[in-house]
Amino acid sequence: MADVLRLPLLANASVVAGRVGLTRAVENVNMMDAPDIIGFLKPNTLLLTTAYAMKEAPHEISKLVTHMAEKGCAGLGIKTKRFLDEIPTSALEAGERLTFPIIEIPLDVELGDVSAQIISRILNAQTEELSYALDMNKRFSRLVMGGHGISDVTAALSSVICKPVLLYDHRARLLAEAYPDGGHSRFSADLKERLQVVIEKKAKRTDFPTWFSLCVSPEKAGEEIALFSFDAGQQRRAFIAVPGAVGADEILSLQAIKQAANVFGFDFMKQYALEEHMRRAKNEFLSDVLDAVTRSEEEIASRGKRYGLHKDQAYQCVVAKVDDSSKLYSKTFIHKEEQIRGFKDRLYEKIEEVLAHREEGAVLFTKSEYFVILFPLMERNKKDKRELIHILMTIQEETERDFHINLSFGIGNEADRLLDIAYSFQKALEALQMGYASRKIRFIESYRMKELVDVLRLIPDEALENFYRGTLKELADPDETEKVELARTLAIYLDNHCQVGETAKQLFLHRNTVAYRLNKCEEVLGYSVKSPNDTLRLRVAFLIGSMLKLNQQMES
Repeated sequence: MADVLRLPLLANASVVAGRVGLTRAVENVNMMDAPDIIGFLKPNTLLLTTAYAMKEAPHEISKLVTHMAEKGCAGLGIKTKRFLDEIPTSALEAGERLTFPIIEIPLDVELGDVSAQIISRILNAQTEELSYALDMNKRFSRLVMGGHGISDVTAALSSVICKPVLLYDHRARLLAEAYPDGGHSRFSADLKERLQVVIEKKAKRTDFPTWFSLCVSPEKAGEEIALFSFDAGQQRRAFIAVPGAVGADEILSLQAIKQAANVFGFDFMKQYALEEHMRRAKNEFLSDVLDAVTRSEEEIASRGKRYGLHKDQAYQCVVAKVDDSSKLYSKTFIHKEEQIRGFKDRLYEKIEEVLAHREEGAVLFTKSEYFVILFPLMERNKKDKRELIHILMTIQEETERDFHINLSFGIGNEADRLLDIAYSFQKALEALQMGYASRKIRFIESYRMKELVDVLRLIPDEALENFYRGTLKELADPDETEKVELARTLAIYLDNHCQVGETAKQLFLHRNTVAYRLNKCEEVLGYSVKSPNDTLRLRVAFLIGSMLKLNQQMES
């Protein structure tokens, strides 16, 4: 609006209200002498009028001002002394209250000429903006096409807008940073860390605008960050962070950032396409290994080296699956393959992210509906089971937090040779299927449990049932709600290696509540649920209970 007032035709015009709002952008001009014009106005529109339609009811102008302010219009220009001697006080008060500019235009000025000049100015500005955008796009694109990386594009953007620039991917990882003054205005490590937390939260949302400004630390001055999100392909968002508020009035800086974002987005999509191709090749090769199609140790070692497999390395196979995945895909994604594929990709990346922090050398890939992880057994020693369980529980917790799903695992035996990985996979798959057959959710089942089941099947059912009921007593097939909860709590407590804290976390209960329930279990059973001998007996009893229920289902 301030630029509009600099036009020669408006040299004698005066701002009679809402001067604070002169920073409003003007994108369109409309002329009105009809009372129902408000329905045709768009945001950032400057309305020019003689107020002819309101000459008999000047008080209606204040309503017009209010409606225009609500719609985000730029301002109101009224030509006085023709049909309206002066602008009503109520309208001026409304303009001041709403910081909505009201311009009084002299009688000798033709509104048509004013409209033409403003439109010409808008078109010239848009042409200049478009030309600048094309220049920026060419400049950034040439860098990429010339073999330069995103770091060089980031540096070029920083030089253009004369501000530091930070580039983050969809995982909130800092990919590049650049400073126009040679690094003298670097972000502090603390600020970067807090900014990363903000981006992690934003990256999980899909309702944020294309760009927005936020203050990372309200208690400190000078830490306002303008954060721009852009499409990075595959339903991902990446981010450009710039210090200070980059407002809508900084048109050229915004255009430079948008054009850099376009180039970044294209580069990301190209990179993701390459990663997807590599992942597909990896999945196909390792699936052949699991299916024993590749029968040579040397061939597996030679081809598998590029995917992280090593000939003299022992591995343990773990198979993961989303609980009720068919129900999830049919109800949440309504069988939309693109959305399902995007969901699986994001889940894969989350598991990959946890493994990168927790387990160096783990090999992750997919086979059909399963996620398969090959854990290296360092120095040919058997991996501490508690360490492995802790990693898998971390994956369960983070996927539940980020995706609201339950993930279950089956653990296979140790594979001393690469050719033995196929057998380890079969054992892991059997363990997973056994867990589902026992109607468990979000579980971690070991192949050793499967072997124990095979041994127990050699014992007559009558003897098994006597042991089951004699061990669990009233907690065996309980009918009362309280005892059902006690039995469930006890089973999860045993699955979590008698750790009260982990049990409470899985049940979403306070640890004191879990401790109380365990005490009640001891009252019902008549013995401790903490001693090694008794916990072993209870584990076997729960396993037998699952076997007996499965047998009953098969018979019926």
